[in-house]
Amino acid sequence: MVESSIYIFIFCFNEAILLPETIKHYKTMLPHSIITIYDNESTDNSVKIARDLGCKIISWSTNGIFNEIKKKTIFNNCWKGIKEGWVIVCDMDEWLCISEDDLQKEQSNGTTILSTCGYNITGMSKDKDLKDVNLHSLKRAYYNNYESKNLCFHLPEIKEMNYSMGSHTSKPKGIIKYSSKLYVNKHMNDLGLPFLINKMKTRFMRTRKMRKMGFNTHYTNDILEIKKKYYQNIKKSKSLRCNTKGYCYTRKAIK
Repeated sequence: MVESSIYIFIFCFNEAILLPETIKHYKTMLPHSIITIYDNESTDNSVKIARDLGCKIISWSTNGIFNEIKKKTIFNNCWKGIKEGWVIVCDMDEWLCISEDDLQKEQSNGTTILSTCGYNITGMSKDKDLKDVNLHSLKRAYYNNYESKNLCFHLPEIKEMNYSMGSHTSKPKGIIKYSSKLYVNKHMNDLGLPFLINKMKTRFMRTRKMRKMGFNTHYTNDILEIKKKYYQNIKKSKSLRCNTKGYCYTRKAIK
């Protein structure tokens, strides 16, 4: 177990499907972590699920639409009340593969930011709610550079993260020392076609204003396009090296 605390901040809107699995992932990998859910006006039972699982809930309002600007501000400031410890700031579909022993070793090495390698995890679920698949056992994936992001860092050495729009890139300030080891960040996205179509259509509606500003343009409600990209991604996916708990690891990206 690490000597300092571990704080995880996860962003949420109507994530009743993934939320319990995401909490399970992090509580398996980091059982002593403190998890805070930043809920953006969910209308399903996400808040109840999170509260029942022992998470702290902080609500934020965007009047029924998605606001990337406000989210970026939260990403850059939600952790600033913490004096010391490891921080993970992520979306609900981002599962960083890191253990408490890993963090202890990195802390001993003087690491202040984890180097990550992002992969989109693929699955063949036929259920919109993913009830027919064990998400933690999925090993097929394809490399995603946008998910190779600075989502885990140590305080008080890091003073600012300066995440950009979308929070996939950042310009951290402070004592910067990246880990020499790459840690897998599993992006739980292409898990099944019904799930993906529902997710894309929902987010397409909520990001209309942002798309007019040139952001969130990867969301679409074109079913044929979603299907085409999904099967292309399934075809190009390869097996990751993972243990029985869903901890995946790599030495370099599979491209």
